[in-house]
Amino acid sequence: MPFLLRLVLIFLIALTPTLTTGAVPAASAPIPDLPPELAALLVPPSPWGIFSRVESSFGFKDNLLLSSTAEERSVFVRGSAEVVVLRLPTGAFDYSMLTEATGTRYFTGQATKHDARAYFFSELGWKPRETWRLSLPVIGYYRDEVIDQSDTDFRRDLSAIKALGANITPTVHWAFHPAWWLEIQGGVERKRFRVGSNDWQHGEGALRLGWKPGDRLKLRFMAERRWRNYDSRLGLTSAGRELPQLLRIAERKGEVRIDYTWDRSGKWKSAARAGVLDYRDNASGFLNFGQFYVAHDLEWKTGPWLMRLGGSARRAAYDVQKVGFGLAPPQLIREDYDAEWVAERQISKRWTVLAKYQWERSRSNDPLSSYVLNEGLLGLRWNWDK
Repeated sequence: MPFLLRLVLIFLIALTPTLTTGAVPAASAPIPDLPPELAALLVPPSPWGIFSRVESSFGFKDNLLLSSTAEERSVFVRGSAEVVVLRLPTGAFDYSMLTEATGTRYFTGQATKHDARAYFFSELGWKPRETWRLSLPVIGYYRDEVIDQSDTDFRRDLSAIKALGANITPTVHWAFHPAWWLEIQGGVERKRFRVGSNDWQHGEGALRLGWKPGDRLKLRFMAERRWRNYDSRLGLTSAGRELPQLLRIAERKGEVRIDYTWDRSGKWKSAARAGVLDYRDNASGFLNFGQFYVAHDLEWKTGPWLMRLGGSARRAAYDVQKVGFGLAPPQLIREDYDAEWVAERQISKRWTVLAKYQWERSRSNDPLSSYVLNEGLLGLRWNWDK
């Protein structure tokens, strides 16, 4: 019997219960007298997807504590694991979850032997209409590291930072035009340290406007307001001495971001952003500063290759803090720069080799606030999805 005629007969057999009774058989029930391959095609795919990856790398870091002098250097090994769970929207609801943990072991570090970070993200989305989407992102994070916070050349002040935090930011997204959308977000955050002097609670509100005139260009404009209340940390006088009042911080931020795909095949992509930040305290203004920043990332992907090059620059000028002594010492200026290069090569469906290089420089007219960091690594990643 010709193959095409056999396929038609199989199709008619599958439709027989519907044609005779008008009832549709359960999708999950096996269809009798059908080959397993055809029976599997009649079962609808699950809306759930699970993606995971495990990464191991070996590298070198030349400033473990971000110190201005007497930098500690070490070879290290690093391991990380990541799990992503997605539920595609089959109706009005969708869901996504990301869990990631990273640990680093330093072989020759003296003040620190390891650091660790963990991150959790969960978002439940509801789309009652085509142009409206409400979401509830929940973020949790953990950080364990040692940083040099010395304020003199004669005594080294090392801080072991262990922090745990959580953030909830309800968001409303409105696509009021095919090319325009508006997003309103509010949120609260709580952060606790092992040494509780810096514990704080945080609130925020943000307004974002997006414009996508075509498939290759996207612009976003953002205005954000944040406030932070410390549990026990005190405000400071203009000379840096403590005041008998709890510290409160207010931030205002504005940003413009441009995402662009440079070619029709989508191999070259870039993301550029620029913004300003105004930081104010509720005391003498000792911590007040204004900051301007720019950042740019360029990505190239073709076949098994992925390369990414990115960098940023930030400049902060303090209103009250001065550097040095005398009748008219200059105000404190701090500039931060960073760059990162990543190259990945997929060698099979499961395995990817990668190389990374990271550079940071903090420059200030206060020498104790300056440092340089270089880090390079080679790694191997294993991916799995279902």
